[in-house]
Amino acid sequence: MFPGRAELLLTLSRSLGSCAILETAVPIHRDLTRREALACFGAGALATGARAAAAAEQSLSFTALDHIETSAPDSARTAAFYARVFGGPVWKNKNTARRYIMLGSRYIAIEQGRQPFGVDHFSVGIEGLVVADIHSWLKQRGIAYRDYPSGKDLNDDDPDGIHIQLSADHTWADMKDRLASPEAGTEVATPIFQPAGLDHILLNVSDLPRSAGFYSKIFGAATQVNSRTWFQAGKSRIGLLPAPAGTKPGVNYYCVSATAFRFASVLKRLEEAGARVERPEVAGAPDFRDPDGLLVRVTPAE
Repeated sequence: MFPGRAELLLTLSRSLGSCAILETAVPIHRDLTRREALACFGAGALATGARAAAAAEQSLSFTALDHIETSAPDSARTAAFYARVFGGPVWKNKNTARRYIMLGSRYIAIEQGRQPFGVDHFSVGIEGLVVADIHSWLKQRGIAYRDYPSGKDLNDDDPDGIHIQLSADHTWADMKDRLASPEAGTEVATPIFQPAGLDHILLNVSDLPRSAGFYSKIFGAATQVNSRTWFQAGKSRIGLLPAPAGTKPGVNYYCVSATAFRFASVLKRLEEAGARVERPEVAGAPDFRDPDGLLVRVTPAE
């Protein structure tokens, strides 16, 4: 038996958002006939499908790389190094040994002892993020995801298992004071750099065409292709590089933007801070490794 008019209008109102057309098309004093019910259900399905198709065509409003999360054998030691490089204080999670270093309004999160060591994930901020809408958006593109326990952000894995977090923009504003507090004695009067944010991240991938296809589903077409394939994520970039011989897929390096600095001067100070300075790939942008071997680049902010 088909539902009465009132029940059907309630069902369709959730799909169509309005039943004004149905009000004029169907008399109010009787139940719907089979033909009328099927027509109404068809209209609801078409409207729902049209909305889904429209959502699929929309792109997300990415703002920038929000943060990088790493894991180290000793988070306090690694955080103290980054504080000398990028400034303090070191912020410590109130419930765990996780520590944070600010990079302007972005940050590095350093987990304690979780293996494998290195970068666990990178996060991209989305303006006006609504998790339920992101679910639908990813499903339309056939991208698997899982929610973080907080319910405020979610994770995608690329074809090599590299973790990408989609989060609200400026997640530190929500975490500060609520989840972390500055550690006493970790202020640094004259850090080596004055960081402004996260400029880009470069990933080693095992199959460039496959990975490029995946990232294009999320970030749109590549914006630059040279020896690397680059995607724009708001003000930041994500680069893909075929994994060099002898290396595994994962993060090659991440790059921090900073206010103007003197190249020769910062190289000397990096060495004094215990960094292993590498031969620079880009003139004027120092490359160095942190105490755990992670490669970091700093580039002058534009």
